[in-house]
Amino acid sequence: MSLRFFLNSFCVWQLQFRIGVAAVLSMAASLVLAQEGIALASPMIAARSAVLMNPTTGEILFAKEPRLRLPPASTTKVLTALVALEHINVNARIPVSPQAASAPPSRIGLRAGEVALVQDLLYGLMLKSGNDAAETLAEAAGGSVSGFAELMNSRAWQIGARDSHFTNPHGLPNDDHYTTAYDLSLIFRQAMNHPVFADIVRTRSAALRIESGQGLYSDWRMVPVLNHNQLLVSYEGTRGGKTGFTFKARRCFVGEADRGGVRLIVAILNSPNSGTLWQDARTLLDYGFARYGLASPPPMKLEPAPVIVQRTPAAARLLATTSKRKGARAAVSVKLSPRQAATSKVTSAKPPAKLALATTSKNVLAKKSTGKVVKSSKLAPAATVKTNNQHSAIKTKVARVEEKPVVSKSRKNANKQGG
Repeated sequence: MSLRFFLNSFCVWQLQFRIGVAAVLSMAASLVLAQEGIALASPMIAARSAVLMNPTTGEILFAKEPRLRLPPASTTKVLTALVALEHINVNARIPVSPQAASAPPSRIGLRAGEVALVQDLLYGLMLKSGNDAAETLAEAAGGSVSGFAELMNSRAWQIGARDSHFTNPHGLPNDDHYTTAYDLSLIFRQAMNHPVFADIVRTRSAALRIESGQGLYSDWRMVPVLNHNQLLVSYEGTRGGKTGFTFKARRCFVGEADRGGVRLIVAILNSPNSGTLWQDARTLLDYGFARYGLASPPPMKLEPAPVIVQRTPAAARLLATTSKRKGARAAVSVKLSPRQAATSKVTSAKPPAKLALATTSKNVLAKKSTGKVVKSSKLAPAATVKTNNQHSAIKTKVARVEEKPVVSKSRKNANKQGG
């Protein structure tokens, strides 16, 4: 009996074990299928090329034409800043040459002969995207723009950006100046490892000190700059980035965001316009964080816009408030100007019934006494209602009965209403 009970218990336990293993395998299979489903359900991107990378592991979470060589516009300045930081002291004071001062827009407004700290020039480079700052840094680090371009290409090759080639430090159009979305993400990944660079690209605004260059205690001026990266104020967890635009490159961007300890880099090249650029960036970042099970945070609260208060006359506000509280019959004392008082009088359409009867009896007596027929017995009501704190007094004026017809009724009525 006990042996049979033992065998039955063993069979039941074995069956439960098999069911448990099958459930675990089913859950694992479901997870794999879900991950495959996420990979297949890739987001729709308007840009021509884009890459989403996990900089910690190097994993590519999304790619659209990642190796397509395209002009990077001002996203070039990510590599410019990295090379400058590796070759010049951030506290060094460097002069501005006539060639750098004449660089085409965008510019921070440097003038030939002025002097600025490398750190200030880097802020002007990454926030305002100043081409004059880019050439000033290039001349200081490489001796010339062409010499600095050689440093850029050498550093890009070391990083692993093998499908890129640079001819200038600012990204102005050149047929031999190109990169890919994948290479751009590698370059930005390396630049974010430099603490000064990471601190600069997450700054929203700064004021640059530009010296005249005349002596040790020369005159100086402050140049305010604002960051063009809209994600800093609209996407939670943004750690920085760099925008770019030329008519040939169209809209470009590379940046990084952090959520729940997971970092993601997004690189976008050749987006049709500014709206699609930022929408593509948010879509890719949301897609990447969702793969790690990180839900989207609530939208960032922007500073409220100033409210324009519409002022109304004091009398109108008082009348509106009192009428709401006490009803339409509430009596309100309002001090009005003579012109407003004239327009506030209300003229009654008909005289009171008792007054009309008395007037009719007077006309009958006049007929009997004079023997003449009264031709006109019209009343000219001029009842005036005046607002008072205690009561409303109605004054009615009765016009004299005239035997001759009235010459101008409208003018006569107007005179009565006015006086």
